[in-house]
Amino acid sequence: MKRLSGSHLRSWAVGTGCGIIALAGSFAIGPAFAGRVPSDVPQRDRACTGTTACIEGQNAGAGPGVEGVSASGNGVVGQTTLFSTATGAAGVTGRDLATPNPSGTPLNNSGVSGQSQSGTGVLGQASSGIGLRGIATSGYAIVGNAGGGDGVFGTTQSNLTGVNSAGVFGEDVGNSSTAFGVLGFSRTGVGVEGNNFEAGKYLNTAFLGLTFSSYIKTYFPALPPGGLFNSDIGEGVVAETSGSEAEALGAANFGGGPVMRGYAGTTEVMELDNSGNMVIKGKLTQHGNPGLVTHTSASGDVLMYAPAQAVATVEDIGEARLIAGRTYVRLDPRFRATMNQARPYLVFLTPQGDTSGLYVTQKTAAGFVVREHAGQSDIAVDYRIVAEPCCSHVARLPNAPAMTARGFTRSAIRRKADLLLDRGLVRN
Repeated sequence: MKRLSGSHLRSWAVGTGCGIIALAGSFAIGPAFAGRVPSDVPQRDRACTGTTACIEGQNAGAGPGVEGVSASGNGVVGQTTLFSTATGAAGVTGRDLATPNPSGTPLNNSGVSGQSQSGTGVLGQASSGIGLRGIATSGYAIVGNAGGGDGVFGTTQSNLTGVNSAGVFGEDVGNSSTAFGVLGFSRTGVGVEGNNFEAGKYLNTAFLGLTFSSYIKTYFPALPPGGLFNSDIGEGVVAETSGSEAEALGAANFGGGPVMRGYAGTTEVMELDNSGNMVIKGKLTQHGNPGLVTHTSASGDVLMYAPAQAVATVEDIGEARLIAGRTYVRLDPRFRATMNQARPYLVFLTPQGDTSGLYVTQKTAAGFVVREHAGQSDIAVDYRIVAEPCCSHVARLPNAPAMTARGFTRSAIRRKADLLLDRGLVRN
């Protein structure tokens, strides 16, 4: 065996020690630094092809499982490229897996929660689809609660002609007769309010209500209404109250215009003006004796009754004077135009003095003659003319028309419970 000199021995020992240290470092030091990445170097995206999450964070304590913080960008970004009409995926999904408490303790958990100091808590955007959707099997799909602002606020910027767009749209596609497309409750204020600022040139209305089975044709009024209601299977508007003093339907006009107008299609058939004058196009039928409030000079207003007749008539009254026992009475041309000139008219006379008897002769459409039997009296005579109305075809004492209203079926609708974000469900 070859002996090594002192210098060679020292060199061999140093080299062998460095090799051993290097080998040990490859096993001991290498794993300690294998996962370390400098703080100023961003980590690369982790890609995977499985059904589980590529990146997952679990926290057994009270803190968040995954948290993203950005100084000027988005804290957390989620994307999906799935294109399917049968299934759906989400860029970001959140689930609340807490078991509901059967004792009724309020649960305020959220699948997805968004908070903002001055901006938007949760924002949903879509180019052509749905920006924000909520689906619930038994509870509330979307709940909005505000301390002093709007609980749910929706806007639309649609400017497409003939396309109905909505800031907030509600639809009930179920089969229940007690479900609502849009439902509003209020403890002290307004349950549902609609405002319109007449910015468009088509249908402008603060509130539009339509009930239809398949297709409906809506006639737009000339001026923008506060509310427009249309139904092709039932009443357009039903007003109901159980109050002892409040009216079921109230109408007021503070601008001096009509209080109410009624139309048959597009033809006006009734108007009630601001002075209480009503004009109707058809017949007025009522049960009981018609009462007329009449002003008096000393006793205030009194109630008088209108006469009831077996046939429809038009009447005129007047006074004439006999000269040598004879006079001619000419019918007023305007009154004559209201008469059915194909039918005879009646004349009733009342002399204002002593006569030997009066009679009517030579009745024509223009007038009639009043004569005294072999008399030469010069006295005044009152007359009353009764005729059938022009263009009248009503029968004598016809059967009274029946009331055609179908009436109401009273049913109770259970009020939903209020959901308060800080207290949970509150039953009323």
